[in-house]
Amino acid sequence: MKELLTLNETKPKSVIIEGNLHSRFKILCKGKSLKIGGVIEDLISLYLDNPKKIQGLIEETKEINYK
Repeated sequence: MKELLTLNETKPKSVIIEGNLHSRFKILCKGKSLKIGGVIEDLISLYLDNPKKIQGLIEETKEINYK
């Protein structure tokens, strides 16, 4: 019997978050027993406390990942 492998494109879970990014984050959180909402709240708090530093970290990460 032949096995069929079907790859489905991940559909967006939110208007503001791309579907594949959401799926990767969900898997990461599940693997570490974290709640997505709690992690997002922590990230928002960090950003509000020091937006320049967090934005700098984001830009550094983008540069490293897109080279």
